[in-house]
Amino acid sequence: MLDLQHIQDKWAKKWVTEKVFEPNVNKKKNKFFATFPYPYVNSMLHIGHLYTLMRVEALSRYKRMRGFNVLFPQAWHTTGSPIVNAAIRVKEKEPKQLKILKDVGIKDQDLPKFEDPKYWVDYFIPEAITDYKAMGMSVDWRRQFYTTELNPHYDKFIKWQFNKLKEKGYVTKGKFPVVWCNKCNGAVSDHSRSEGEGETAQEFLLFKFKLNDGRYVITATLRHDTMWGITNVYVNPDVEYVEIETHGQKWIVGEPCIEKLKNLEYDIKIIGKIQGKNLIGKKVRLELDDFNNKIPILPASFLDPHYGTGIVHSVPSDSADDLIALHDLKKNKELLEKYNLNIEDINPIEIFNTPEVGGNSAQYFLDKYEVKSQNERAKLDKIKKELYKLTFTKSTFNHLYKKGFSKSLEGMSIPDGQKIIKKELLEKGVIELFYELTGKVVCRCLTPSIVKMVSDQWFIAYGDEKWKEITHKAFDNITLYPNIVRPQFEYVIDWLHNWACTRESGLGTRLPWDEKWIIESLSDSTIYMAYYTIVHILKEIDVEQIDDKLFDYVFLGKGNLDDIKIDNEIITKMKEEFDYWYPLDFRNSGKDLVQNHLTFFVFNHCAIFPEEKWPKEIGVNGWVTVDGQKMSKSLGNMIPLRDMPEKYGVDCARFTILSGGESMDDPNWDSEFAKSLKKKLEQMYDFCLENYNKGREEYKKVDRWMESQLNEIIIKTTENMEKTLFRSALQTAYFELSNAIKWYNRRCSGNVNKDLMNKVIEAQILLLCPFTPFICEEIWEKLGKQGYASLASWPGSDKKKINEKLDFGEDMIKNTVNDINSVKRLAKVDKPKLIKLFVSSKWKYELYKVLVEEVQKTRNPGEVMKKVMANKKLRKHGKEISKFVPKLVASGKVPTGITSEQEEYDYLIEAKGFLEKEFSCNIDIIKADESELLKAKQASPGKVGVLVE
Repeated sequence: MLDLQHIQDKWAKKWVTEKVFEPNVNKKKNKFFATFPYPYVNSMLHIGHLYTLMRVEALSRYKRMRGFNVLFPQAWHTTGSPIVNAAIRVKEKEPKQLKILKDVGIKDQDLPKFEDPKYWVDYFIPEAITDYKAMGMSVDWRRQFYTTELNPHYDKFIKWQFNKLKEKGYVTKGKFPVVWCNKCNGAVSDHSRSEGEGETAQEFLLFKFKLNDGRYVITATLRHDTMWGITNVYVNPDVEYVEIETHGQKWIVGEPCIEKLKNLEYDIKIIGKIQGKNLIGKKVRLELDDFNNKIPILPASFLDPHYGTGIVHSVPSDSADDLIALHDLKKNKELLEKYNLNIEDINPIEIFNTPEVGGNSAQYFLDKYEVKSQNERAKLDKIKKELYKLTFTKSTFNHLYKKGFSKSLEGMSIPDGQKIIKKELLEKGVIELFYELTGKVVCRCLTPSIVKMVSDQWFIAYGDEKWKEITHKAFDNITLYPNIVRPQFEYVIDWLHNWACTRESGLGTRLPWDEKWIIESLSDSTIYMAYYTIVHILKEIDVEQIDDKLFDYVFLGKGNLDDIKIDNEIITKMKEEFDYWYPLDFRNSGKDLVQNHLTFFVFNHCAIFPEEKWPKEIGVNGWVTVDGQKMSKSLGNMIPLRDMPEKYGVDCARFTILSGGESMDDPNWDSEFAKSLKKKLEQMYDFCLENYNKGREEYKKVDRWMESQLNEIIIKTTENMEKTLFRSALQTAYFELSNAIKWYNRRCSGNVNKDLMNKVIEAQILLLCPFTPFICEEIWEKLGKQGYASLASWPGSDKKKINEKLDFGEDMIKNTVNDINSVKRLAKVDKPKLIKLFVSSKWKYELYKVLVEEVQKTRNPGEVMKKVMANKKLRKHGKEISKFVPKLVASGKVPTGITSEQEEYDYLIEAKGFLEKEFSCNIDIIKADESELLKAKQASPGKVGVLVE
């Protein structure tokens, strides 16, 4: 039995000892520089890290085999409050935190050590490195580092970065809304959260609808662009609203909204309370000259007083929720009578021109998804996303938007019009700014977070329009994997506003010009990829010699060597490293980081580096599920990397995680599949060693087929690797090639062509090496190959050797074997004496060629039949054709690759010996045109007629 643990330990040690993955500058080779975001080291790494990490790992190994000089470094993130808060909770003997540490193997007697935040760094980083090495990650370990002032060399680099940003006006002090923890008295970045990663402060606009008595009913919306489609306002009749005074006006809002407004620095005076039911039926209007119509306030018991202001306005032409609510209200005669309402004349007002949908897009989607009531939340949520995306990317304003603004917006795109509408409505005082969390956020200290307007705080000015323009330009030249994520990036660039980049507690780098502040974790992690290029040299230099002049020279080519305190030769070497490895070729992360880290990463590169150093490619992937379930601590399905080598085997784990999904799909880890792979890889090992350098010298038609298959599979695998479609690459490199090898061996009765089988075995080992490097290295060595499989050349291919006729012929033989077995079962003949195979009549080949050509143009059976009957050779077979062609055409399953009667006949003759061995009887191969038997007439191109006797 194969000892996988021994193989894993053997090659992991060899790679590190012989520095296989430690590249140096080599200007004769093309370089490839790839990175995985440095993980936060407040615990052991787990399966959630593995998928994103393996995408970078597999691509890096592939690029090495393609001849690139590959740099794949790794560092560790310790910035922020998570470690500090966790250390405090250990000190306070908080049971949940103690259990978390015990669950990852920390002994009771060692728990007090974790009261010191630095001990977390000292403990978990070596553990993470151990896991990386055990999992076969091809990392250059000379370049590893960790963040914060605990690492003074990196600390100097981050201070240089922020000095550069400030010089360009991209770090500013001002008043901005941030996600805030009142207990910690600081901004709550993603890494400082126990819940709500990715949630942010979202800008709403408060619309002020005036009542006859001068008070204002306040609604909150994300869609101010729909204002000319407003038909009514909704309040919840069962809710008690509050009348407040602010900005010299009297507002009516939901009670939970008051605290939100105070946090946003609204000066609030509470006047009294008012029941929602007492507002029903009253009329309101916007204070705009062109908004003369008064609209009614209607009841809506579904309104949540905690969302927005607890009051909404309705745009039924462009909101499926609003339209279905209006439909339902019109049907509720009892409620209408209760409030004496007549709403028959309230109908959707068309405001946008939307291609293929029309003006009433809400009705279009309600019909499309067959929504009948407000209770169908899943459908309505889906419509909301789909409709907004469609409107935002495809719609234009209609004729109603000629009025109300300084210029006509008719025909303008929604994003362009939104900016004008917002600006002018704010100037006229019709709307106010308001911010609310996109979802629940809980700080690491377990305090629920809020949105707070902060003034004594430093921000990165991601809202700067000129900076946005530069970043858009960068993205225009960045290749995205998959490209479907591009609109999301474009949206985030436009949507981003200023980002709170400092906090007063936690680990990190102190802001160089205002040291009371510490730079937060999503702000010190944007350009550190540049630091990788020099860290192995820089860490040997006395930190007192390092200043901004060094980084200016190395990264920007600015300044004079003589003004820097360090040896010129060392500085020159650092600059050579940076200039060789930069720009970064590939950055990969999870889809949740599109809205922050990945976009920040591009913003900051554009701010600091010249255009030729901007990133080239970004990969984005989904979130891991485990055995079909969402990964979570509560379910106990967060598999630590530490457990994988022994529990599944490293190669099996690597194979399983990348075969679980691709593109933006959430990959699924299949535990049973991982367990089953062990046997499959052992079988591959045995097969390679048993069949290498064995076989015949002569070359047959079936060998040409196997060579065709091999070349086709290499080409498809290569194309998939280039697109980072690793599941598809595994499908071709392992499953398709293994099936082809199995069939080839069977067709040859084990007597394969020696040179070809050697080529096939070597190719499969190399194709799988980025995924299962341990078993591949072991087989490579056992076959007597020189050097590492990991450094061998990727298999070459030759398109000219791909023969579709051979592929079609071999598929026909496989189908024939299956058909014979089916006929045997039906006829209940276990050991036939004779099997007759009938090759289709000549005229059917002519028919299929016409069908293949015509089906590409139309699926209309009548149209295709006209073309068929126009052929004189086929017309006489019209009766028979009419029986099966319409169904065949409608199904679209007309086989391609049709050859000819003679070629099929010859292929079957060549395979006759194989078929006779397979079924232990004589095989007669007959042309259908030379037989009167019914079975002969049933034969069609690519599908022989079978008669078992």
